[in-house]
Amino acid sequence: MFKHDTIVRFSECDSLGHVNNSNYFTYFEEARSDLFKIFNPSLKIESWNLIVASTQCDFIREVVYGQKLVVSTWISKIGNASFQVEHAIQDEKQNWIARGKVILVHFNFQTQKSIPLSQEIRNVLSEHTEAPKGVPMLR
Repeated sequence: MFKHDTIVRFSECDSLGHVNNSNYFTYFEEARSDLFKIFNPSLKIESWNLIVASTQCDFIREVVYGQKLVVSTWISKIGNASFQVEHAIQDEKQNWIARGKVILVHFNFQTQKSIPLSQEIRNVLSEHTEAPKGVPMLR
């Protein structure tokens, strides 16, 4: 499991005073940076090899400017050329804020086709399958 800390920025809040729902996907993406390095250690765009096939977010509790958040990220399924990543966000009091998932595909942009995951990558992904204790199920 990967963990990523963030603090809610003023620009992420909307006129209702809480984080706008679109920003949760940014929190999830930022939390995947260590995962991205498995596939592309330099994180250079010209050697990028992952695409998003599907994404979901369940909103549990609102958050506001200045709140400290922890995003936990883990692998829940590994397929032939794709894998499912799940996320859970907690606040500083360990309240569950949001749950999400994304399906990422290992992809060759030149051929515009998926690439099978190597055994080496599968092994590394398998090291990150533990979910946080007490995490709510996705709806």
